[in-house]
Amino acid sequence: MGSQSFYAKLFVLVCLVVEAIQSEAGAVRPNPRIGTGSNAATGQFPYTVSVRVGGAHSCGGALISQNFVVTAAHCVYSIPASFLTVQAGTINRTETGVIAGVTKVIPHPDYYYDNDIALLELDTALNYSDIIQPIPLAALEVPAGEQVTISGWGRVQDGGPLSEILQYSRSLKTLSYEECARVNGPVNYGIQCLEKSENNGFCDGDDGGPAVHKGVLIGIASYYSGVCGSSSTPDGYTKISYYRKWLVQNSAPAN
Repeated sequence: MGSQSFYAKLFVLVCLVVEAIQSEAGAVRPNPRIGTGSNAATGQFPYTVSVRVGGAHSCGGALISQNFVVTAAHCVYSIPASFLTVQAGTINRTETGVIAGVTKVIPHPDYYYDNDIALLELDTALNYSDIIQPIPLAALEVPAGEQVTISGWGRVQDGGPLSEILQYSRSLKTLSYEECARVNGPVNYGIQCLEKSENNGFCDGDDGGPAVHKGVLIGIASYYSGVCGSSSTPDGYTKISYYRKWLVQNSAPAN
């Protein structure tokens, strides 16, 4: 039984690596762009990083300290740290930027679709600059109707290639739990729904990326409804304020 379990996990790992490499090449198989997004300027989103599997872009992430990145658990769950790297300090997906290895993957202990959040501990402390900066974590829930900015290198359309240049959109707004439930049905209280117009949501390759309100990280891209980017149904983001205590506890400097 132990041997079967090992080979099953190994098979899943190989599939994830192949999927990430295919995504880098623009293959049709998606991994969860920001529809009708705009090109980011150098240094505009210094906290947005590329999470990579086998050197190929897989998901987004947000730098929260010199040694830690927060991303979606589904992006890194069951993947050995040695397979993962983080690229920071560039808006171009294929430029080198600053590459850091990952020494530890810390998914939320209760992750199983819900609680879709994870920390990556980096093997090298990133030096802050104009193009590499952390973003603070939200301590309070954001009221409904507030404007939110998202960013990522995801697909330019469903089944299309990944974006070469970091894309962003400011056309999303927060929904209350009750507003979201009326549209999407009951959701976990750890989810922040973001309302969007058609073609303005996130797409494959944007998952794990940051949702920001007034310079504070409020969400991590977790799931979208319907065809990525094209549906007007609200997208689901892991709510940072809900998980702040866990994030702080697990990213504290070692004594």
